[in-house]
Amino acid sequence: MDAAETVEAQVTLPGELYRAIAQQARSHGHSIGEEIAALLPPLLMPLPDDLEQELAAWEAASDEDWLALETALAAPKN
Repeated sequence: MDAAETVEAQVTLPGELYRAIAQQARSHGHSIGEEIAALLPPLLMPLPDDLEQELAAWEAASDEDWLALETALAAPKN
């Protein structure tokens, strides 16, 4: 990573998460900052349009629809 393209930032992490990232960083030969920088890009990638539409439709489904579906799935088959 080019130092001219970096921004200094401070992050507060829960101790357990910090220890897990530190352990992973050691195993990869990275600093903790480098490991965090390596972990973030996949989380920030845009979703494909079809997946984004599917997620929006899923979120838009009412609780009643989900309950009806769960009931139908739980009903014994003849």
